[in-house]
Amino acid sequence: MTGTLDVSFAALAPELVLTGAALVLLLVAITRGRPQLVLLPAGLATIGLGAWVVVGGDLVTGTVLAVLGAAGPALPVVLPGRPTLVQAWGAGLALAAALVLTVADLGTVLGGDGVPLTATPAFGGSLAVDGLQLFTRLTVFLTTLLVIPLGYGYLQERRINRAEVESLLLLAAVGMSVLGGANDLVTAFVALEVLSFALYVLAGLARRDRRSQEAGLKYFVTGAVASAVLLYGLALLYVATGTLAIPEIGAALTSVLVPRAVVVAGLVLVVVGVGFKVALVPFHFWTPDVYQGAPTNVTAFMAAATKAAAFALLLRLLLVAFPGLQAWWVPAVAVLAAATMLYGAFAALAQHDVKRILAYSSITHAGYAAIGVITLTRAGLSATLLYLVTYAVGTVAAFGVVIAVERRRRGEVTLATLRGLGRTSPLLAGILSLALLSLAGLPLTAGFIGKLEVFRAGVDAGFTWLVLVGVASSLVAAFFYLRIAGMMFLEEPTDVDGPLADRMPVLSTGLSSAVAVAGALVVVLGLQPQLLIELAGTAGVLLR
Repeated sequence: MTGTLDVSFAALAPELVLTGAALVLLLVAITRGRPQLVLLPAGLATIGLGAWVVVGGDLVTGTVLAVLGAAGPALPVVLPGRPTLVQAWGAGLALAAALVLTVADLGTVLGGDGVPLTATPAFGGSLAVDGLQLFTRLTVFLTTLLVIPLGYGYLQERRINRAEVESLLLLAAVGMSVLGGANDLVTAFVALEVLSFALYVLAGLARRDRRSQEAGLKYFVTGAVASAVLLYGLALLYVATGTLAIPEIGAALTSVLVPRAVVVAGLVLVVVGVGFKVALVPFHFWTPDVYQGAPTNVTAFMAAATKAAAFALLLRLLLVAFPGLQAWWVPAVAVLAAATMLYGAFAALAQHDVKRILAYSSITHAGYAAIGVITLTRAGLSATLLYLVTYAVGTVAAFGVVIAVERRRRGEVTLATLRGLGRTSPLLAGILSLALLSLAGLPLTAGFIGKLEVFRAGVDAGFTWLVLVGVASSLVAAFFYLRIAGMMFLEEPTDVDGPLADRMPVLSTGLSSAVAVAGALVVVLGLQPQLLIELAGTAGVLLR
């Protein structure tokens, strides 16, 4: 019975809200124009649950549930005859509720004096409630909330906005969030598969587009291989240590009775499997093709949210399960990080498709984030968490502008397509330039703060050579980022890449709002980063 004492559904409140919303939205889709058959009883049940939670003493969670329960049945009334818009708003409201609960959890876990008050296990120790889990939630939920309005009009115009899109996004977000707090091997693998299967479907969403089908198939095949490699590595760890709990694996590795060869083999396979998800070289090969072929809003989601979740798993495994093997994995990951930073930057120089450029850019940024992993310090952990947030907002802003251009063109967005965009659409060109400057890590942007903290943690931990590689990579990357900005503002638009009328961006309310919010976050976090820096510093605690 003692294993059930720490079971707390409040620890998974945001994930339960999103899971319930995903299921309700799927049921709404099959009611054939009668959404209240599902929304009304679901709303009443949610309001009742909220009232019960308030009576139990959790005012914030109960209020959020009650408001969400009341908003659900109201959507078809406010948006009559717009089932796809009801789906999008329903998913957005659920994500907003999950964000509110996450912020409330951050306020509970982090004391007013900046000292973590609690870092506790839940659900029999399978879930860790700590800084890593909460920061992963924050990054994933924020990214998903921006991606839904970002892609609504785009999916509508491509006629691929099917009823399951929002539910799949929510389930992928749930998998990513749980992955951030997974404290045993089974939970980690199940969460990874939940998010992976949702992304396989989303990548191949455009059934009549050969590139999208190719992206979905490539991602599925390579993802299945990577999952098999990871599962085999996890099995070896269990065989060697006799436990599934990640902290207990770390404790078991101190024993001389543990077969070291089996553990090292498991470590290698785990790094390979997770390295695929974060796109570390040489496990990056799927990234450019999948990012280019998938619907652009899905690409933005994969680039920002998936990377945050996968790095959360990598951090927890390496820092909690394998601290005793740091002599093995620290040099290996350092070499992978250096190769990733250099390869991604130089490979992007040869690209002309903007989505492929951003794909190679995401590979480069995986190398930067990996610097914080190998420092083995709380400052390094905090720097990686901070970096993933700043990278996410810049990436979403950049892909949002690409979507606006692609909606008019209905085809690939190349460098030539963006030529003269600063003359025809100066606001969009400015936001894209701002996002690119942030990804390049230039001052007064969010990306500068993230990169500065990661490099500082690397130098303090004695990895000056790796930071120098990162600086060199940043200089190379700045060239192709600034080349795009230069083409938009310093060159005149021409008819070489098609009529100018066919290249004017198409904006909608949702797309404009999401791009504006992402662009504003790039500026705000660049000019006033102190709150996020302090939050990341305080959240840099792991359940061991």
